[in-house]
Amino acid sequence: MRGLLVAAVLSCALAGCGGDDGETATTPPGTTAATSAASALPAEPAGDVQEFVAGVRDRLPDVAAGRTHAELAAVATAACEGLAVGASADDVVANAQSLGTLDAEATDQATARELVKLAIDTVCPEESARVDEF
Repeated sequence: MRGLLVAAVLSCALAGCGGDDGETATTPPGTTAATSAASALPAEPAGDVQEFVAGVRDRLPDVAAGRTHAELAAVATAACEGLAVGASADDVVANAQSLGTLDAEATDQATARELVKLAIDTVCPEESARVDEF
């Protein structure tokens, strides 16, 4: 999913997409449109999103039911991004509890905590120091 976003941003940057005033985008001196656009995106998680999705499908079939790979992967990515920026445990759990939907209680809090722990174990092991918060 992020790959599609990168492709769209790069395509726009390379094509010279501009703002509403019709001007073309410019890049800072010493950079190319590709490096400038890519640096605006968050870093790709270090771990294995595939492993997270497989773990959810195996351990939490009720959460996985009816959800695509991308939807499940987004739960892990959002949790890891929240952890990386220092979000509180309550905020990270609340976000995971919504499962990326508008339903703030798409799953229960205990399951959301389990999702965050699984994300730490599989997608962002660099956040392992925070696992006890969940």
